[in-house]
Amino acid sequence: MLEIELGKKKTVTARCLFVCTTLLLLFANGAYGSGTYQHTRDRRTLIWNNSPRRDHEATWSGQRDSNGFATGYGTLTWYKVQPAIVTGSNIPSARGRAVVINRFSGKMVRGKFDGPVVNVDASGKMFHGTLVKGTKANDWVAGPLPPTDQQLSERVSRSAVNPQPPAEGPPHFAAAVLTRPFTPEPSATAPSTPAAVEPEVKNRMIMDFKEQTQVVLARVGDATGDFQEIDRLDSVQRLPAAVSESVASLVDRARDFRAKLGYETALSECRSETETVDALSAVVRSTRNIAGSDASAANSGLTDFLKNNPEPLIDAQRPLWRYLTSMRLLCSRLEKQAETHLQRAGAFASAGRTGDAIREYQEAYRIFPNPATTEKIRQLQRNSLGL
Repeated sequence: MLEIELGKKKTVTARCLFVCTTLLLLFANGAYGSGTYQHTRDRRTLIWNNSPRRDHEATWSGQRDSNGFATGYGTLTWYKVQPAIVTGSNIPSARGRAVVINRFSGKMVRGKFDGPVVNVDASGKMFHGTLVKGTKANDWVAGPLPPTDQQLSERVSRSAVNPQPPAEGPPHFAAAVLTRPFTPEPSATAPSTPAAVEPEVKNRMIMDFKEQTQVVLARVGDATGDFQEIDRLDSVQRLPAAVSESVASLVDRARDFRAKLGYETALSECRSETETVDALSAVVRSTRNIAGSDASAANSGLTDFLKNNPEPLIDAQRPLWRYLTSMRLLCSRLEKQAETHLQRAGAFASAGRTGDAIREYQEAYRIFPNPATTEKIRQLQRNSLGL
């Protein structure tokens, strides 16, 4: 009799364990099958994820509110973390290599996108749509958000023909690009009292400018290894043409924005974005100069920019500012090293030791490329030949 009772208890216990296990699995699947809040990679900001996955992580470029939720305009970048195997074990490490899979740019309200959102998928194709409290209100439409006026529409090149809509999940942002080389011009003086702009149009222009700034910032970040600090001149490369063109497009929009809404509005509504545009333009110029063997021009431009903008206004700008500062510090250090050789070269030239002078100038140029040094070498070579 006792054995029968014990057998019944074991059967009941096994059934209870089975039911509890099933419920736990259903709960786990439900938790990862519907939307939920999650922290960004730095654990500082809460964002909404409609399709949570254990191997997906995100970063947020914008601000967060007093409760830690993402807020305001910014870019949400999604990464897929590829598990790495610990050496000598089959156990994956907690975090492996992270690969960017998507970006959204738009306005966040309590950690959820709300309003127009731009999406660039992993292949670089751009889409736009509208989200309401983190949920899609319509299908994704190919191309960037509609421009605020015909002039902008004429500047922006069209997206690829009939791109496929992105799969469900976190999307990507890319900027519209110009089909001309990057040749920024000094900002034209805007009229002190621009023509009145309808409030709805004004708000849309502000939103578009903020969004495009975040998009281009992300693209330049990708092209520079997330603004990896510079420690060697030969590691500096020109930005890809498409990225430089996206900066040119943004510079044009900033100029148009200030002309139409006025400098006061630009400073009060979009001060951080305006400074970001100037900083991105400095990146294009300095990398182009260094890659073109003119570190002197790069150093001069970087010094001027950082003198006028010594500190970033918001945390999202800090990597960009560190990148520019690292280039300026490197250029300044190398220029001082080259100066020693330039002084020796001058002394040798005065003493008629042309060969030694040329070698010192060449060493100075190797350390710190400068067209003025090149011209000194050519002049000495011409003089030595009696030309």
